Amino acid sequence: MEKTVIAIMFVVIITKVLGFSRDIFLSFFYGADGLTDAYLISTDIPTVFFAFIGMGIAASYIPVYTKIREERGDVAAERFTANVTNAVMLLSTVLVILLLVFPVPIVKLFAYGFEGETLRIAVLFTRIISLTLYFTALIFIFTSYLEVKDRFLPTVLSGLPLNVLLITTIVVSSKMDIMMLAIGTVIAVIVQFLYMVPAIRKSGYRHQMVLNLKDRDLKQMMMLAIPVIIGVSADQVNILVDRTIASQLAEGGISALTYAHRIVFFVQAIFVLAVVKVMFPKISKLAVRKNMEELKGVVGKIITTVSLIVIPAAVGMMIFARQITELLFGRGAFEERAIAMTTGLLFFYALGLLGFGLREVLSKVFYSLEDSRTPMINAFGAMFLNVALNLVLSRVIGLNGLALATSIAAIVSTVLLYASLVRKIGSLDSRRLMVDLAKGIFAAIVMGIAARTAFTVSLLAVGDIPALFIGVLTGVIVYAAMLWALQLSDIAYYKSRLMALAKR
Repeated sequence: MEKTVIAIMFVVIITKVLGFSRDIFLSFFYGADGLTDAYLISTDIPTVFFAFIGMGIAASYIPVYTKIREERGDVAAERFTANVTNAVMLLSTVLVILLLVFPVPIVKLFAYGFEGETLRIAVLFTRIISLTLYFTALIFIFTSYLEVKDRFLPTVLSGLPLNVLLITTIVVSSKMDIMMLAIGTVIAVIVQFLYMVPAIRKSGYRHQMVLNLKDRDLKQMMMLAIPVIIGVSADQVNILVDRTIASQLAEGGISALTYAHRIVFFVQAIFVLAVVKVMFPKISKLAVRKNMEELKGVVGKIITTVSLIVIPAAVGMMIFARQITELLFGRGAFEERAIAMTTGLLFFYALGLLGFGLREVLSKVFYSLEDSRTPMINAFGAMFLNVALNLVLSRVIGLNGLALATSIAAIVSTVLLYASLVRKIGSLDSRRLMVDLAKGIFAAIVMGIAARTAFTVSLLAVGDIPALFIGVLTGVIVYAAMLWALQLSDIAYYKSRLMALAKR
C-alpha cells in the first residue's frame, strides 16, 4: 500500500506541476481580468453540472461493484458497469442540451456580475465546452472502475496529456484567436479519456449495449448516489456563492479566487488524493466483509498520517503566501493587484487545509459503509454556515472573507463528521488522535518560526527564490526533528515503515 501511495504521489506532483504551469501560462498571457474570468467560469460550468452525478458515481460505484463481484462474480459486475455507462451517457445528453439552449441564464447563475463582452465570451465558451460533459462522465466512471481493479496510475497519469494540451492551447490562442481556448479545452478532455482506454481494455472491460434503468444494482447505486449528489450540490452552492460575490467585489476576483484555491488544493491532491485513491477500494472490501476492527485501525492511521503531512503544509503556505504567489504567477500580465488579491486568499484558504483533507477522508469512509446520508447532511450544514459567513466576512475583509468563510466551514463540518463516524463504528481512540494532532500543530508552529527566520536571514545574502528554498528546507528539517523528539503514539510504526521502505 505504501509503495502504491508513494508512486501516486510522485505522479500527482508531476501532473499538478503541469496543472500549475497551465495556470501560470494563463496568468502570464491573459493576467486576471474579465476574459480569464469568462474562460474559468465556462470551464467550471460543465464540471459543476456533472459534478453532481460524477461525485455520486465516484462514491457509490466502488461499494456496489465490490459487492456484486464478491457475491455474483466478474460477469455480473462488468454488465453492471456497462449499464451504468449507458445510463450516464443518456443523462449527459440532457445536460448538454440544457447548456446549449440556455447558456445565458446558466452563466448568470454562476457569475451574476458578468455583463457586456465578458458575458458574451462566457456564453460562447460555455456552448463549446459543454461537449466535454460526455468525456468527463466517462472519466468519472472508468476512474472508479480502474481503481477497484487496483490500477491507480493510469487514472492519475491521464492528467498529463490533459495539462500539456491545455498549456499548448493557451499559448496558441494568445497568438491566434481566443476561441482556441474553448476548442483546445474540448480536445484536451477527449484525449484525457482516450489515454485511459488501453488500461480499461487490459482490465477486461468490454462494452455492452445494455440499458436497464430498472436494474436492481443500478437502483442500489442510485440510492447511495442521491445523497452524495445532494451533498455535492451543497458544495457547488458554496462555489456559486463565492464566485457570484467575487464577481461583484472586484474585476479579476474570480481568477484570483481560482488561482489561490488551486494552490491550496495542490497539496491536498498530492497527499490526500493519493491516500484516498488507494484506501477507498480497500476499506470498501473490509466493510463488505464486516471487518470493523481492522477498518477502524486503518482509518485511525490514515487520519494521523494525513494530519501530520497537511498541518505543516498549511503553516508553510500561510507564512510564505506572497512568495509562493509571486513564484507561481508573478510575471507577464499578472500585475501587483492580482498578486495582492491571490496572496490574501491563499493565506485564508490555507487555514482550512486540514479540514478540507480530513473531510475527504471521512466522507469516503462513510461511502464505503454504504452510508451517503450522513455526509450529505454534513455538507448541507457546512453550506449554510459557509454562505452565512460569506455574506458577513466579505463585507468586513472583502475577497479574503470568502476564503476565510470556506475554511471555517470546512473545519467545523470535519469535526462534526468525525463525531458522527465515532457514533457509527465506535471509538477511534480520539484521545490519542487529539494528542498527536496537538503535537503536530506545536511542531508546525516551531517549524514556521524557524522557516521564516531562515528565509529572512538568507534573503540578505541571496535572492527571493533561493531564500524561499532555504526557508522551506529548514522548515522540513525542524518539523521532522520535532516530531521525532515529541514521540508521537505511532512513531515506532512510522520508523519501521520508513526503514522497510528504505530497504526496498
